[in-house]
Amino acid sequence: MRRFSMAVSMMVIGMILVMPVKSAIGQTEQEDNNSSLSYSFSYTPVYQFESDLDNGGSFDLHRHYLNLSITRQISKSTTIGLGFKYELEKWNFSDLSNILGATVWDNIHRPGISFPISLSFPNYLTLNLTPAFEWSGESDFEPGKGFISGGTLSLSGPLNKDFYVGVGFGLFDQIEATSFFPIIIIKWQINDRLLLTNPFRVGPAGPAGIELVYLPADEWELGVGGSYRTYRFRLNEDNSVAEGVGQNNFIFAFLRIRRKLSKAMALDFSCGSIFNGQLSLENRNGDKLASDDYDAAPIVALTFSGEF
Repeated sequence: MRRFSMAVSMMVIGMILVMPVKSAIGQTEQEDNNSSLSYSFSYTPVYQFESDLDNGGSFDLHRHYLNLSITRQISKSTTIGLGFKYELEKWNFSDLSNILGATVWDNIHRPGISFPISLSFPNYLTLNLTPAFEWSGESDFEPGKGFISGGTLSLSGPLNKDFYVGVGFGLFDQIEATSFFPIIIIKWQINDRLLLTNPFRVGPAGPAGIELVYLPADEWELGVGGSYRTYRFRLNEDNSVAEGVGQNNFIFAFLRIRRKLSKAMALDFSCGSIFNGQLSLENRNGDKLASDDYDAAPIVALTFSGEF
């Protein structure tokens, strides 16, 4: 719970950082600060159709992603932010009472907070640092034992007016395991209608991955791409593998259609398929007990998002 308290304290500090401030003579700088504050949100329900496990049984899965963020530009070169997220996975298993030896789980909860910081330099380079904290586990899990912490660091800049690239890495302490991975940032405006980029927007494919975007009109986007995802979560103490660790790995290939509803709001419909899916189980100390592959499964998703 000490880690939990630390993260909550950092969240409060972050909220103070993005709140409007008052000048020394008592005048509220509301007008100036409003122009430097921006807000964004997104909500994405996802349905993964039924998929068979190699060792018997099947499952389907509902996911819900909710994200809120506040960003404040505190100088011409520095931007700070505060992000909140909540993810819910509702697992529906069929024809089995346990999975890999553990009592089948139903709901996995994944709340989290992040503190993005962006620094711009005179040579057009941008440094991005994002510390992040998350709690991931089965219903009634102990938050301190499902704590995930870490962050990403990247440096990016333009090679020319149409080609923006960057490199970085992510490092996370992920429930009895350490995850380190490289980050490659790309934004290539191939022509007026085609863009190759990373799908950093939150949803079934992101963040990260690669996407080719076609812009047929101002109000429409068409995208095709893919990403690799890994999720870890703590089981609760009532599970037959008490306080064990579950993991879900998969590749997601997708087609996305976006309709801009206004200057600030948009609706995205995504469809695609999961490939190379695998569930694995570890004991409470992170020692692997078993794993099981599952068949490819279609996915559909809808994202409502806005920026202000």
